[in-house]
Amino acid sequence: MQTYTEGDILLILRILQNQQTGRKALSTMLGLGEATVRTLFRKLESENLITSTRQGQVITQEGMDYLSHAPEFTLPRPVTVGEITLSNYSVASLISDFSYHIKNGIKIRDAALISGASGATTLLYKNGGFAFPHGTTPLPPSIEEYLIHEFSPSEHDVLIISTADTESQAIRGISGCLSLLIREDGRDL
Repeated sequence: MQTYTEGDILLILRILQNQQTGRKALSTMLGLGEATVRTLFRKLESENLITSTRQGQVITQEGMDYLSHAPEFTLPRPVTVGEITLSNYSVASLISDFSYHIKNGIKIRDAALISGASGATTLLYKNGGFAFPHGTTPLPPSIEEYLIHEFSPSEHDVLIISTADTESQAIRGISGCLSLLIREDGRDL
């Protein structure tokens, strides 16, 4: 039986904030089964966070308010980062102004592993560049330039790169990482 996480809820609401989307499309995007997405929709509708239309689900004002209490993050998107990840597919999400919560990347990596990814790399944006949390290993300059160009980070942002054998598994990793960050942050969503 497949389950969902708080990260899945945030991802669904963020997707619906940007576009009206149906169950099948969300199932594909998030790497969740259609039955799990249906269960999520019922939960979100019962809490008045989304509403259903003929064209798909739409986020409500209450859903927007819910998202406003969560850390600001970008939807996961594919990245090409070569040697800093382990597997064939990597997706990344930028979490705004969150570096003060990150001691090291081990908990984040573990959250990605538990969620089905092969691993996760955590990068902090500070002093105009990305760095690993422990700060001892430099990021290859070409990868750093690429990531800065792709995400336009600000000081104290965190970039999580989830890696896996498939894109959907990598997205599952991001979902697990978002769930962990919410718990670590202690926000009451």
